[in-house]
Amino acid sequence: MRRGLLHLALIGFVLSLAVPAMGAADEWEFDGGGWGHGVGMSQFGARAMAANGHTAEQIIGHYYKGATVANGVPANHWTTQPEKLLVGIRSNVTNVSLGVIGSPIPLPCRPGQAHGCVDDVWMAQPGESWVYEADQNPENAGMCRFRQPGVGNTGWLPCGMQLRIADGNTNRIIVAGREYAHGVVRFDPISTTRFHVVLGIDLEKYLLGLAEMPSYFGSEALKAQAITGRSYALATAINRGGSNGSQKLSSCGCHLRSTSDDQVYAGYSVETTAWRSAVEATAGKVATHPGSNNPLNLISTYYFSSSGGTTENVKDVWGGSAPWLQAVPDPWSVHPDAANPLANWTIVVPGPSLANHLGWDVVTEARVESPPPGALLRFEGLKDGKTVSTLLTGYQVRGVLSSLGYRRDGSPVRSSPFISGVRYTGRFIDAVDHLFESEITWLATEGITKGCNPPTNSFFCPEGKVTRGQMAAFLVRFLDLPSSSTDAFTDDNGHLFESEINALAAADITRGCNPPANTKFCPDAVIDRGQMAALLVRALGLPPSSTNHFTDDNGHLFEREINALAVSGITRGCNPPTNDRFCASQVVTRGQMAAFLMRAADLRDG
Repeated sequence: MRRGLLHLALIGFVLSLAVPAMGAADEWEFDGGGWGHGVGMSQFGARAMAANGHTAEQIIGHYYKGATVANGVPANHWTTQPEKLLVGIRSNVTNVSLGVIGSPIPLPCRPGQAHGCVDDVWMAQPGESWVYEADQNPENAGMCRFRQPGVGNTGWLPCGMQLRIADGNTNRIIVAGREYAHGVVRFDPISTTRFHVVLGIDLEKYLLGLAEMPSYFGSEALKAQAITGRSYALATAINRGGSNGSQKLSSCGCHLRSTSDDQVYAGYSVETTAWRSAVEATAGKVATHPGSNNPLNLISTYYFSSSGGTTENVKDVWGGSAPWLQAVPDPWSVHPDAANPLANWTIVVPGPSLANHLGWDVVTEARVESPPPGALLRFEGLKDGKTVSTLLTGYQVRGVLSSLGYRRDGSPVRSSPFISGVRYTGRFIDAVDHLFESEITWLATEGITKGCNPPTNSFFCPEGKVTRGQMAAFLVRFLDLPSSSTDAFTDDNGHLFESEINALAAADITRGCNPPANTKFCPDAVIDRGQMAALLVRALGLPPSSTNHFTDDNGHLFEREINALAVSGITRGCNPPTNDRFCASQVVTRGQMAAFLMRAADLRDG
């Protein structure tokens, strides 16, 4: 369905008992759960499964359809050889800070240029601060050095040096503030003035520095993470490095990036006893699938933090297909034993920001057309006066939330493709700068009405005509009248507002539309200002008045009620600023109704 302003003016007005959340500006609230792309293993789900007695193999089998765990890494594979697997630490830099923990490390130096250079080395001591830098002087292109700020330097040497770490937890090299306990730190030139910092390491020692799961998640969950981390690293390294590792990513000079673009590698800081035990207990184990085209039947074991109750199909997130990357039920992500702080969330996106992202003037409606997995959300709006519509996937909406959204409690925005609901909050789009904007906002805040385009209710339709049935609903909610089981009229059976009409009749506020019999209510007939005056006077118990306030109601059936309404201050007339006319036969609009009821509330509460 598509709706524009002109269409909205013709919509049947449906009132809601729910009290809306009225904000200072128009906003859209998105409900969902989980964090991450949603494909593969849920880490919080693995935690809950482990807590309920499931093994690492069972966890892998649940999240990767048809996958099994096997000893699939050959002992002589290049990734298992010392310093062959290359992990990017810093990319495309001119300098990087260094330090040493444990044993001193020899730095290549140039005799005659550097004070303290003995046998072509200068020993970097623990606690000292060093910098490795490339010369930016074109006359000295391709030369690099180690420098101890304020002390001295090792002299310029051809770029391409490396520092080997004495393996063991007591000896470490600090690179850009992060500690590394295994392998060799390489400074690989990519031009005459810039270089990549790369860690050469073997697969199992690489896994020791993987920072993807807290060590308190339980041993079987940690083992599952070790297997998925090893499988992902091996499959990715083979894909990029080829049969012998000679190929690399040009962006980092590496096989694996140390960021979440691949897997987060943090080095020594995450080498806890629990994590080391999980890595060692699963040494060489990887996830495989008979449908895999990778060497060794390896599978790409994507994983993420958590879902809102189901994982995603890979085709709905990145496209393509893989039999082991299909959506599976994930009640474990929201299980109490997962202790998942993102099991559910609400993220707010400002309306103008959402409209700008879509290239529209305004967003008028949003709804979930298909639930997760593979959620689809329909957005409708206006652009250059024309109705527009688009369909976004849950994964696309996740991107919108990440870039434009915020949490009302101030916590970071972390989301997933698991989008379960969306609703509009804030001012009505078509009431902004309206004559009765404050009255309309009050009416909605009081829960007397929510809007005119349910379920979104982003519009109020202030110029829409009020029917007698709608008026009944307005007054019943305004006065909080009790319901009535007495069927007062013959023409409202099954009507949307039948219960409100009966409640109004039971309170003796209305007597029908066909006097003197008054067996009918005419719920779909519009109500004029004179009839509205009579209903409000009865509802509020106002005494009729003989004071003549207006020139156009003399002899009118409801003249005394109109005068009573004027005496009370609820109405001021229909021709401002003179206001000497009431326009009794003019149909009441929704905006006028809001104004009447707000003034009546002042009288009622005052």
